[in-house]
Amino acid sequence: MAVDYTSGVKPLVLLLVLGFSGSLEGAVKVTPLKDRVRVEIEGRLFTEWRFKDWMAPYFYPVIGPNGESITRHYPMKAGVKGESQDHAHHRSLRFAHSDVNGQNYWWWRLGKERETSKAEIQLEKIEGTRSGKTGELVAWTRWVHDSKTVLRQKMHVTFTPLARRQVLMDYDITLVAGKEPVVFGDIKDGGLYVRVAGTMKANSHFKAGGAKLQGTIRNSRGQLNTDTWGQRAEWVDFSGPDASGKTVGIAMFDHPNNLRYPTHWHSRTYGLLTANRFGASHFDPKNEKPRGTSCRPWSDLCPACKERKGDFTLPAGQSLTLRHRLYFHHGDSKQADIAGQYKAYIQ
Repeated sequence: MAVDYTSGVKPLVLLLVLGFSGSLEGAVKVTPLKDRVRVEIEGRLFTEWRFKDWMAPYFYPVIGPNGESITRHYPMKAGVKGESQDHAHHRSLRFAHSDVNGQNYWWWRLGKERETSKAEIQLEKIEGTRSGKTGELVAWTRWVHDSKTVLRQKMHVTFTPLARRQVLMDYDITLVAGKEPVVFGDIKDGGLYVRVAGTMKANSHFKAGGAKLQGTIRNSRGQLNTDTWGQRAEWVDFSGPDASGKTVGIAMFDHPNNLRYPTHWHSRTYGLLTANRFGASHFDPKNEKPRGTSCRPWSDLCPACKERKGDFTLPAGQSLTLRHRLYFHHGDSKQADIAGQYKAYIQ
């Protein structure tokens, strides 16, 4: 039995065609390889879903509309000008959570992943791919701890090319519990995330290489940059210059039928954007933790970890579907009319 927060949603292809106010262009080729799935648009690389070289699958690189990477290279490629080498677990684009039945599937120690953790996300099977005017990838993964499956996940991603090499990426996941309930803990590090290119950062908190930072985070409520952190919003857009100096952006949309819509956002000006519907207590200003304090499951000193009002239990044998759309676009949120595109998405 499914915990269905998306009932009444139009078929995915219809959403893609009718849910965007722009023209469709180009051909998409989706190619399964031995260690990744490669996605090309009009003969050029758009992204790869890499499922063998780390503890969890992730999309990298993601090529923006000017032909430059729109997500950070580190740690897959070190020493890129303008990039900081913080948070090595922020690998480009993926869905993750740092407290699933007490296990961490968000963070691993770089270079010592298997020495320090028995938790990983493994490919179960690639159910199917499709190439054409749009492309599709459907894959199943297993969230494993000490060789035991804690959770299964179905990922259904659709790629739709638009004019001027802009791209829509519908990223739908279904989380399936086995014979035991699965608890997604109230914590800030959880959900669908993207780590933007270093040139797009919005402040100098992790300034690298003397780069001038010109990025902007804007949400559907009109809040900017640090004011967007922990807030609920229908969408958030992170824009800034790519390596060519031209402004590009990544908008992430929350579907109205998702759990706890509109979601909270773990959005950081150093380059992280996460739709986190599980971190209610951690986003409550009254629960600010003492400086230097770690969060559950590593410490009980955090006030939010004690309150845990955002914990979500997926009953045994049931499933939860979450739907998101990412829009990789030219310009900032106003130039790209993100508000209008979101309205088109939810129609």
